[in-house]
Amino acid sequence: MSFNNRVRYWLPVLLVLALGAAACEADPDEALDDPDAVDEPAENGVVNVVSAFTGDEADAFEASFAAFEEETGITVDYEPTADFEVLLPTRVEAGDPPDIALFPQTGLLMDMAEEAGATPLEEFMDIDALEETMVAGFMESTRDDDGNTFGLPMRLANKSLLWYPTPQFEDAGYEVPQTQEELVALEDQMRADGETPWCLSMESGDATGWVGTDWVEEYMLRLHGAEAYDAWVDGELPFDSPEVRDAFESFERIWATEGNVFGGTDGMLEIPFGDVPNEMFQDEPNCWMHRQGNFITGFFLEDVQENIDERVGVSYFPAFEGEDEPVLAGGDFALLMNDTDEARQFMEFMARDDFGEEWAAQGGWLSPNVNFDDSVYPDQTHRDMHEAAITADLVRFDASDDMPGVVGTGSFWDGIVDWVDGRATLDETLQRIDDSWPS
Repeated sequence: MSFNNRVRYWLPVLLVLALGAAACEADPDEALDDPDAVDEPAENGVVNVVSAFTGDEADAFEASFAAFEEETGITVDYEPTADFEVLLPTRVEAGDPPDIALFPQTGLLMDMAEEAGATPLEEFMDIDALEETMVAGFMESTRDDDGNTFGLPMRLANKSLLWYPTPQFEDAGYEVPQTQEELVALEDQMRADGETPWCLSMESGDATGWVGTDWVEEYMLRLHGAEAYDAWVDGELPFDSPEVRDAFESFERIWATEGNVFGGTDGMLEIPFGDVPNEMFQDEPNCWMHRQGNFITGFFLEDVQENIDERVGVSYFPAFEGEDEPVLAGGDFALLMNDTDEARQFMEFMARDDFGEEWAAQGGWLSPNVNFDDSVYPDQTHRDMHEAAITADLVRFDASDDMPGVVGTGSFWDGIVDWVDGRATLDETLQRIDDSWPS
């Protein structure tokens, strides 16, 4: 996913919740209770779609639905906005939701699904068949306690990726680690060689902290699996529990080990997160490995991007030996808010395995569909990133984006920064985050 989408996650969720508490003019039970209830079709065969895709992303999205308009005669009235998290709740409160909204944050999607009385996918799709085509477990975060699924995946961000400079790795005789145990051994080898293993920084303006929460989430999945991860996201497993503490301490081993991170803890907090991976691509790397999502390629040096298959190696961020291989993901989901025939048809179009080919060919987009033709991607690097996701044992959405905003993009982000900076102990950090969880 682009950094713009990732940063949008921190926008004020309290405003969303305040607006969401207002009464909606539409009856939220009507669409849920009556599977045959379909609103009157929009005039002239139009479907209104709202999302945060702007600029080049908006152009790529529009190219991806041109075939739908040609095939059906339906016009897609696409409304891009940089203020998605404010605009959408305002429209819902006013009883004027779009037909379809595309969400980069599943927590907000579920809030809006409830507030607007959105239609679950089960009403018009074979949900079992759909899940077979999507990366394993990706849809779990948009399913409510009654088993209704509201979010249709339409873009995937694979965060569980390990980046390295291919020519320099080969010249140094380093081998890409296949397990966490091999990763630790490689770190030891690099430090013994006088090298710095990790290119790792967290500075991201007002959003500083999300890089650290991603690391904790990676280890939570690898150490304790989907059941504990889901309980943690739902608030059933506190931060100050042995499982979550274990994940924090695993991240601490990375950043607190002397000589393990470029620039030390000061560098982690001061170097922009998008700048630090370029330290790998020097003739003599200043650091050798970087863990980050597929969107990071947009921050690589221009000559590196132009020769990415030759200059850059990408591998799955490894699991522990003998354990499941999970993927931490982000992405975008479509929510059907006005249940019209045109809107249903567009949802079904986005569920097709060939949706997004035009976007994929431009780079910067991964399909959540396991049957997507990966030859469409512009380079082997994109194909490898997609393959790592579709072959994972399970996929879980970014925990901080699934949690209540006051925690996930609030105390969790802030707590990571204070802890790394030495302003709070781990005990204090975990307790403060737990104390911030809404009653």
